[in-house]
Amino acid sequence: MINSVAVATQVVATNQNVLFTTDRVRTKSCNSCCGWLSHDTGSGLFTLTKQGVYEIQYNADITSADAGQASLVLEQNGEAIGGTQSIYTVATAGALGNVSASTLIRVPCGASYTITLTNNSTLALNVQDANIIIKKIA
Repeated sequence: MINSVAVATQVVATNQNVLFTTDRVRTKSCNSCCGWLSHDTGSGLFTLTKQGVYEIQYNADITSADAGQASLVLEQNGEAIGGTQSIYTVATAGALGNVSASTLIRVPCGASYTITLTNNSTLALNVQDANIIIKKIA
């Protein structure tokens, strides 16, 4: 299991990934040399390297300097994962809203998937207290 966080506010441009600066919990099975997950601290890329079923959860506080629709989505190899987009309408610039989602991912034998949390709105977002948890469940 890995639990990565990014507490400080970061500006995430459209179609860019949230960067996770701290791995708060990282079990031995998540080591990059022989485990099932690869993540470099400070990166937004989480690579699932072994066959299995994985549960992925995220939450974050988001806002924008402009009013409009703000959203984050989990992506697998650069493609949005259906059912994981979370939307917050920024009515007043700078007003925070909390977004979250979770999903299950199956990685087949011989494959590897890169998972990211991406700004898929048309606004640059201020993201703070971002949190992602990835667990191998089968």
